[in-house]
Amino acid sequence: MAIPPSTLDPGSAELCSCVLTALTHTLPPYTPSPPAPSYSDRPSCGERSLQHAPGSRFRQRNPASTFVKEFKKATLVLRGQEPNIRTPWYGRDEVICGFVTFENPGRVSQVDILVEGKLNVTTTDGVSKVTNLVNASSTLWKKSSSSSAEGSCPEQVEFAFTLPESYQSGDSTYPLPPSFQEFDLGGSFLSIRTCYRIRVSVTKPPKNRFSFEKTEHLFLSFDYLPRSRSEDPTTTLPGCLANIKQLPNEWWQATSAVPVEGQPQLEPIFTNLFIPAARVYPLTEPIPFHVEVSGRRESLRALLRCTSPPESTSTSPAPSQPSSPTIPSSTSKRSSMSLVKGKSPASLSLSPGPQQRTRRQSCDPTNLKVFIVRQIKVEIKKKKVLKNVIIARGELESVPPLLDICRCGLGDACVTPEYLSWTGTLKPSPDVRTGGFEAEFVRVTDYVALAIGESEVPWTDIKNSVGIKLVTDPWEDPEPEFVLM
Repeated sequence: MAIPPSTLDPGSAELCSCVLTALTHTLPPYTPSPPAPSYSDRPSCGERSLQHAPGSRFRQRNPASTFVKEFKKATLVLRGQEPNIRTPWYGRDEVICGFVTFENPGRVSQVDILVEGKLNVTTTDGVSKVTNLVNASSTLWKKSSSSSAEGSCPEQVEFAFTLPESYQSGDSTYPLPPSFQEFDLGGSFLSIRTCYRIRVSVTKPPKNRFSFEKTEHLFLSFDYLPRSRSEDPTTTLPGCLANIKQLPNEWWQATSAVPVEGQPQLEPIFTNLFIPAARVYPLTEPIPFHVEVSGRRESLRALLRCTSPPESTSTSPAPSQPSSPTIPSSTSKRSSMSLVKGKSPASLSLSPGPQQRTRRQSCDPTNLKVFIVRQIKVEIKKKKVLKNVIIARGELESVPPLLDICRCGLGDACVTPEYLSWTGTLKPSPDVRTGGFEAEFVRVTDYVALAIGESEVPWTDIKNSVGIKLVTDPWEDPEPEFVLM
């Protein structure tokens, strides 16, 4: 219950007042703390990094590293570029920052900047379909109405701009496509090109009453290469059957039946193409693969052309009576293929006799190829064209077990299926700097393809293909850099 002020002792009130006065005089004066020192992950003078981990970012921009483009009376500088590059480039969500300097800034009255990107499709009729991807302009500096010296243009004018992630065309929104170009498309189209550039406009007033205002343009092209990485790691194991059997979930299998063209009496062969199950691969790392071809000897002989010489030759007595190897039973199609002892199609013409030569050799067919094909599709107003480009070729290597001739004595009439296997790796060409993408009129997709044949146009020989996605960066970050004191 509150006590009325009238009931308080006057002596107690005076004592409280004295205590408060004493506390006020004895407390130290308060001073604000100094601001915290500025922090930077860049070592200053006399310091060096002991350990550096890139983290989740794709690339660390170094502001001290610049790209310089000199013009007649001006210089355009971009910050955060890698040294010794011919064309500056930027990734997704990166800021284009830099500055422009002038030889005679006193003669400048206005400085404007324009960042633009265009998608240009040229037809055989000479008509170009142009789509604006980026069109952002800004005035960096403008001279005031005063003619005093304080109103003159500075020697260095800064600028900064962030590229958008998408663009709008009509009622649809598309991701901003990377820098890309392709010529000789065929059909109704000649070329397609996606390009980006910076334009700095420098306006100068007339020198006298008889001259006019003059505007000079500084152009600098740059590449837009959005970074990307896979959600899962890519296996680094070689594409051999032992690894596929031990880790079947790590591999993607594509199967197809291939008929023997021109010889309908022959049975078709079956192809199996194994690639890492993620199907999302970085451009900088090799992609392992495994190829298995199975079928009757006469069908394999009609389709494959083995050129390698026999690895070993031995003499063995012929069996007393023809016999066929037993195929082990298995619940897995993949494991049953690997357990069957195959026979080489390279030694098929044999006649039974008291002695027969057993030749064991690897088969390196010249008409069996594995490659990465990039398909470029352009479609405008019901006019469509497809162009395929090979961006990686695989070197096939025959893998054990080595195969020998048929011991049943039937030669080409042997009904026992043969199994041939190869392994190899695929790595895109260094000229390929971006993966597939989709824009308003264009779609770029990548495939791992298996081809059998020797046609001039390899696309007609493709028997098996798997769609993949190529990304710019691996799943794991690079190893951290250590610097020992």
